[in-house]
Amino acid sequence: MNSEKFRQYWSDNYPDSYPIGYELKWFYTERWFRIHSLPESKRYADNEEEYRIVLNRQNNLISDIFGNYQDFIILIGLFVDDDIVNKNYEELDLTNQYQKVDRIDLHKIRPDEYDEEMYYEVLIKSERWEKNSLNDILRKIADDEIRAMFINPNAECIIVPYDGGVDIILKNTETRDSFKTKYADWLSKREDGL
Repeated sequence: MNSEKFRQYWSDNYPDSYPIGYELKWFYTERWFRIHSLPESKRYADNEEEYRIVLNRQNNLISDIFGNYQDFIILIGLFVDDDIVNKNYEELDLTNQYQKVDRIDLHKIRPDEYDEEMYYEVLIKSERWEKNSLNDILRKIADDEIRAMFINPNAECIIVPYDGGVDIILKNTETRDSFKTKYADWLSKREDGL
């Protein structure tokens, strides 16, 4: 999918939001749920056994929702003024591997939240999902080194891993409820689902 097609896809399917992963749960609450990556909602892995649990949960969930060998899009969002964080993305070879889709002026869209000259660059790359193929990326996300989201247009869903779990936006409430039931043991115990 090229940049123009992606912008059209996003506008058609997620018109109420920008492609900023951590915000989506507030715009699509009727289609959203969250799993935690470690038992008892522990946020960060402290050893290799806990990393194994994180990666196992996330790979199983994504494979279940996407299906193996399905095409999807990795979206990286970079805060342009944050050079320290952006160095964490160097291994992904963003310049050669990803297409720039947009540069969002965050101050313009949310002046109360962001300073002037704060931008969010959206970059995409087409991939094919295979279980355990993105463990390096998932581990960096789990350690809060990078952020990314996985978008599957065919399955009409978005997977947003973060340091502590995964936010999932599915095509409708019924599908969401089915997966919530299936992964009930991994859900937050909080009433708001966070």
